[in-house]
Amino acid sequence: MALTESDRNNIANYKIQIERYKVDLERIKKLKKEKSEYYARQIKSTKDATVKGRYRESKIREMNSYDNQIASVKRSIEGVKVRIQTIKNN
Repeated sequence: MALTESDRNNIANYKIQIERYKVDLERIKKLKKEKSEYYARQIKSTKDATVKGRYRESKIREMNSYDNQIASVKRSIEGVKVRIQTIKNN
């Protein structure tokens, strides 16, 4: 069955949405890398073991947070792809 004009417009809008998600994904990955480098510098430059431990804990916590954000955006992209496929299959 041929797609209607409305279906084609919806698919185009979904593709734009996917591109926005990809931009968000790259931004989050960049922030994660910068924050990881920051903590690595802080850990390396600190002499006090207690402070190093706190930096390590903070780094782990923040990296997990970024990982969750990345996973969330990836799930959103997959959800949009499913919607596109549903439109194409109807």
